[in-house]
Amino acid sequence: MNIQSSNPKAKNIDSPLFKAALFSISATTVLGSTIIAPSLPALESHFSDAKNIELLSKLILTLPALFIMIFSPISGFMLEKFGRLKLIYPAIIIWSLAGVSGFFLDNLYLLLASRAVFGTATAFLMTGVGVLLGDYYTGVKREKVLSMQGFFMAFGGTIFLILGGYLSNLDWRYPFLAYLLGFLILFLALAMLFEPKHHLDTTNHIQKSKKANIIKFIPVYLLAFFSMAMFYVAPTQLPFFITHTLGMESSYVGVSMAVASISMAIFSLFYNRLRNYLNIFKIYFIGLFLIAISFTIIAVFHNYIAVLITFILMGAGLGFIIVNNSSWLFMLAKDFERAKAYGFLTAFLFTGQFISPLISQPIVNAFGMIGMFYIFGGMLYIVALIFLFTKMKQNNPN
Repeated sequence: MNIQSSNPKAKNIDSPLFKAALFSISATTVLGSTIIAPSLPALESHFSDAKNIELLSKLILTLPALFIMIFSPISGFMLEKFGRLKLIYPAIIIWSLAGVSGFFLDNLYLLLASRAVFGTATAFLMTGVGVLLGDYYTGVKREKVLSMQGFFMAFGGTIFLILGGYLSNLDWRYPFLAYLLGFLILFLALAMLFEPKHHLDTTNHIQKSKKANIIKFIPVYLLAFFSMAMFYVAPTQLPFFITHTLGMESSYVGVSMAVASISMAIFSLFYNRLRNYLNIFKIYFIGLFLIAISFTIIAVFHNYIAVLITFILMGAGLGFIIVNNSSWLFMLAKDFERAKAYGFLTAFLFTGQFISPLISQPIVNAFGMIGMFYIFGGMLYIVALIFLFTKMKQNNPN
């Protein structure tokens, strides 16, 4: 059903402003973590007296993921029960206030607490915008919008990654000011978005009373978890490789991660065309293989050019995988399952993000950073080949 024709108050869902409002909320999830990644070495130095600072400094980046992991399934149930926008709007306000508070806090544990609140708000935003996208668009149009969303998130993140890198040269606190952009996003969302018709329609109460079959989504969730855990090795470990091993300024960290975002943006934009020729499983294989190659390059070549190539390939691989996750989930999910199913997808994505430094740091301590990249690269090759083999044995979704 065309959502506009069934709701006379609906805005033009194909207009650039409408999509900008929708995608701007998606961008909050990008700004949520990577904007402060260039500050990690300076932040670690500032709080050098704290016990276990090597791990705690990385948790500043990834602690929100723990709370996204916890609250995303809860947000899925609440979004289904209370509606989308009633929860999304206050979540944007909390996201902005909790994010910018890092600029004012000079206590590591209060800073970690603010990141916990920040992660809770992000859970509602990421799940909410994903569900809205599935509500507003269907079929081929949905896959095109998913590609555009991936591009918008990555390209927008690129600008702020570069800015964050240069601001971190001035002081580790300055990148936290970027979270004030949440208030601009709120005003745009208030002006453009509307509650989807099918959620407001009480005639759907019979369908809504059905229980979501979460088990059928488990393969999507496992791939989301694994790919995000591997990807986040880069923003948690490579800043230290660039500043400590290569002896470069932290601004180069921002540039490097911006390269990954640009790559992710470009390859996300081509996802819809790729789906015309390849099925879901083949795209997963390509994405995992690209990330594996990126780890091999950084393990073999210890220079900044290798770092840039690594981020290009990693961004391309994750760009395909992230869009693929949503596309596969929306193919499997019925209307009454969408919010709950997407909530769990968000939880698994950020579980991988949170666990990433907890997995990588012990391996770095035992084998060194280069050894870690060899180990993870080999693991990715194996999983990619297993995935290719599984794809050949099963009937793939098209």
